[in-house]
Amino acid sequence: MMDVQIADWKLLQLTVEGVGPFQNGPQTFSFSGEPTEDHSDPQPSNLYMLLAKNGYGKTTLLECVHGLFGLMADPVAGRFASPGPGCAQLDVRATWTIDGRTQTVVLSVWTGTQTPLVVWSSDDLEAAQASFWGKLGLESTHSGVSLFDDTDDLGRRLHRTILEARGAAPETLFGNDQDMPTVLFFPADRRLARPEDTRRVERPDGFVYQPAHCFASDGPEWGTTIDNLLVWLQWLDDGRLNELLDFVNARLFEGESRKTIRVPQRQVLLTYVSTSAGDHPLTDLSHGERALLQLYVRIACNMTSNTIVLIDEVEMHLHSNWMFRMFEGLKSLLRKIPALSIVFTTHNRELIRVFDHQLKEEGLVKGGYLIEDGLDR
Repeated sequence: MMDVQIADWKLLQLTVEGVGPFQNGPQTFSFSGEPTEDHSDPQPSNLYMLLAKNGYGKTTLLECVHGLFGLMADPVAGRFASPGPGCAQLDVRATWTIDGRTQTVVLSVWTGTQTPLVVWSSDDLEAAQASFWGKLGLESTHSGVSLFDDTDDLGRRLHRTILEARGAAPETLFGNDQDMPTVLFFPADRRLARPEDTRRVERPDGFVYQPAHCFASDGPEWGTTIDNLLVWLQWLDDGRLNELLDFVNARLFEGESRKTIRVPQRQVLLTYVSTSAGDHPLTDLSHGERALLQLYVRIACNMTSNTIVLIDEVEMHLHSNWMFRMFEGLKSLLRKIPALSIVFTTHNRELIRVFDHQLKEEGLVKGGYLIEDGLDR
């Protein structure tokens, strides 16, 4: 039975050294956003844009966040799965309840060095509105993953609880049944391929709790397709399929009253989109529609109540008009799920206007990091 409950999981900062282009000493990226109406000081952002030209380490930073939690996945996944050079530390703030006692803490998860890259003093904790510093150091070796000696009791308890929770199938959408942290990584290579001819009712790949997921290609293997996931939810027959389709249709086809994704056809195990011109399979959706469908469905089905979503090159497969629709969809997710945080990268300057960092919006705390030289115009 879990002895740790977590709420209000917020990114604070990421520090990297010796990974990718970050070879000249430790470099820290803050996830702070603008002050809100409720707080006069900068707050952790829940929508963060990393804007830089290719080769400046955007992807490396996302891979480091995913890789730190991938060290607790089964099997171990991500950038740090194999022993190698490089250090990274992610600091998050959360409210923890352990054995009936609740407190707000900063947790540091790190790898690549015996001791943390960044040490949190009492003054630092006070500035972060936390009362305690927890430490979890993870080391990948040829015989498995071990904990660094500087890991404290809080870190060990979280590590043990995450390992015990792995493999549990989600029972609700939007993480309502699971509060262990998870990272959902959507790499830039998000190919869209037609599913293979062999279709069957089987649990989709990755449809379990893991502290780190990576959702790349949708297909061609049946187990990785959205079709497979929708068929599986139909077979479970617990109400999730209709809830998911209502959520997706409202965001994907806003203003298109005659277009909707219907429940799968049992005879052929395929899902069809109903339009004014007739029905067609999901594979005939536009690249933009498919890209957004993958984001919405995977997030809704695989997130927990404490989730970090990482999207590399968010504009991939999207024309300009779809960027606006995508951002509105992501914003609606953040308003619906306050514990969710989304970090995305781009090298497209046009997204500065779409993101609109200065615009105050309900339920959003925006933050970002900008390198202007060499950006697409």
